[in-house]
Amino acid sequence: MKLLFPLMIMLFGIQISNAQKILEKLGDKAIDAAEKTVERRVEKESSEKTDKVLDGVFEGKKDKKSKKDKKNKNNKENSSEENNNSNSSSSKSVNRSSDFEPGNQVLVMEDFVQDAINDFPANWNTDASGKVVTISDLDGKWLELTTNGAFIMQSVRSLPENFTFEFDLYVAPSFSYYDQPLWLGMVNLNSQKEFPIWKRFWEKRGKEKRNGVLLQMHPQQEGGQKLGFSEYEIWEHGNKPFSNVLKGIKNFNLNNNNLVKVQIWRQGKRLRVYFGDEKIWDLPQAFDGNSKINSLIFSRGEAKEGNYFYLSNIRLATSGEDVRSQILKDGKYSTNAILFNSGSSKLKSESDSSIKKIADILKENPDLRLKIIGHTDADGDQNANLRLSKERAESVKNELINIYGINSSKLQTDGKGESEPVAENSTSEGKAQNRRVEFIRIN
Repeated sequence: MKLLFPLMIMLFGIQISNAQKILEKLGDKAIDAAEKTVERRVEKESSEKTDKVLDGVFEGKKDKKSKKDKKNKNNKENSSEENNNSNSSSSKSVNRSSDFEPGNQVLVMEDFVQDAINDFPANWNTDASGKVVTISDLDGKWLELTTNGAFIMQSVRSLPENFTFEFDLYVAPSFSYYDQPLWLGMVNLNSQKEFPIWKRFWEKRGKEKRNGVLLQMHPQQEGGQKLGFSEYEIWEHGNKPFSNVLKGIKNFNLNNNNLVKVQIWRQGKRLRVYFGDEKIWDLPQAFDGNSKINSLIFSRGEAKEGNYFYLSNIRLATSGEDVRSQILKDGKYSTNAILFNSGSSKLKSESDSSIKKIADILKENPDLRLKIIGHTDADGDQNANLRLSKERAESVKNELINIYGINSSKLQTDGKGESEPVAENSTSEGKAQNRRVEFIRIN
């Protein structure tokens, strides 16, 4: 034992010495390897923790969906995630960022349905050229603004202090920054023959007559960036006191959004502009109170052949008496602002704010009960229209129940088809007025 202990000490010392020599030989390589091992360990730990976080997020979504289903899709305003999980009648995702409220009384409706393909539309005038066309993969007819010039809606000869103006805007994917933008003028004209003075770069020709607002739209900003940009100009008695440019627009761009619904809302002097659910401008003093706005003018500049702007589904509307007052005092409210796909009971996303307004009134008045009545225009078969009107009323009811949490006992539905028109079915405006939804208070 006396010899064994010193021998063990000697062997242990030799091992330590050998280990030190090995490390000295390895030098920086050993250090590098150790550092890489630490890095891999950190990456592994980080990855595992990230996975746990993501698992929690997705598991949380599943739990939310399960709870939401049990609660019958409560309240639309919670989040877009919950909206996607809800089984609404229209099965659509709703972005609640937009506060746009479309007018409920149609003044002008332009879908070019009565115009022949390749003809310039009968209700318009221009100093340029354009034609009605169809576009692959897009519904309906479209006005192609073919050459540099101005285009005026002759059916618009006066505008109320409060109105909404909506249209679908499309550009070809080949469009570029070097193609001139689209301008919309909401202006005062002494005569409709003066409309060319509102063309871009015509400031010196009739400049002294300019009163109104110019709004510019373009799907690509400079530098090759595929985000859109917009500009406004305010004109008062030939002067331009205000203008501004907004870049980085996501909802109208050449990357993935070359089709957009433009929504414009005037309330007295105030002007709001939306591209889809993205509010672009909110100008509290856009309009001069001394100038009457009576015309809507589109204009465009030079562009490469084929790189044109296209317009469709143009809707000018105003709002009557407050909705709440009509329902609670008059017991009846009718609106053209609840919209459906053509020949279908599927609700369009533009209907959201109108339906939400009804839901708010129902929630604020626990004893209030409503009958929802659908109406159609006279196009198509009479029996099919009757059936469609009932289905549309049912879709509105389901939206109120599934999305806004309204108790089904507060709602009844019916449909009248084409049997109770409020306007002639011979024009686009008349048909749009007849396609309506009524809310009748149940006593």
